[in-house]
Amino acid sequence: MLTGTRYKKSRRKLADYQHRILKPVTNKKLNKKVTKGKLAGYKVYTLTLEERATCPPSCHHWSTCYGNNMPFAHRLEHGQELIRRIGDELADNGDKPLLVRLHVLGDFWSVEYVEAWAGWLAKHPNLAIWGYTHNWPDSPVPKERAIAEAITRTREAFPDRFNIRWSDRPDLPFSANSEDLQQPEKGKALICPEQLGGDGCGKCTLCWDQPNRQIIFKTH
Repeated sequence: MLTGTRYKKSRRKLADYQHRILKPVTNKKLNKKVTKGKLAGYKVYTLTLEERATCPPSCHHWSTCYGNNMPFAHRLEHGQELIRRIGDELADNGDKPLLVRLHVLGDFWSVEYVEAWAGWLAKHPNLAIWGYTHNWPDSPVPKERAIAEAITRTREAFPDRFNIRWSDRPDLPFSANSEDLQQPEKGKALICPEQLGGDGCGKCTLCWDQPNRQIIFKTH
């Protein structure tokens, strides 16, 4: 069974990584800037970790991760050095509005890492987060459950700026689910507009502006 990326050469050790950790968006799917809603004007950045190496094994798409189709993405090494460098980059950003997409690949790997984001949100009032996690609040795995509990605490503390949805949990309202598990339902769940030919995340904003709507993603 795979325990990390298929693309070993795409892993990046931070000791000799001279580029930004948080990367400004360059593709039209995400959009470079949010243009409406509560985060209008925020510039969009991304963080990419290593799939499976940072993910809970309970992930519904463990073997079929869309990272299997992304051979050129830089998978950044996770750990204390990553946390340090993210903190430095956020400090350098100052008070400029910044929306970070966590994680293009990978997931929250520890409670400490979640709490680091909580600290940065407290320190930087113009920082916002959006993304998805397979760490579930009722997981039978203690580590996964503890991470989910930290995510819940952070979302409760920063409900407008920490928008992390539960992945593949149609029974939970603030979730994002595979079409294998959920179908559209009026007033409750809809397919990601970008996947239906929309103009991109920054022009859609449903994932963070519509907490009572579940998002369905078509299988990659």
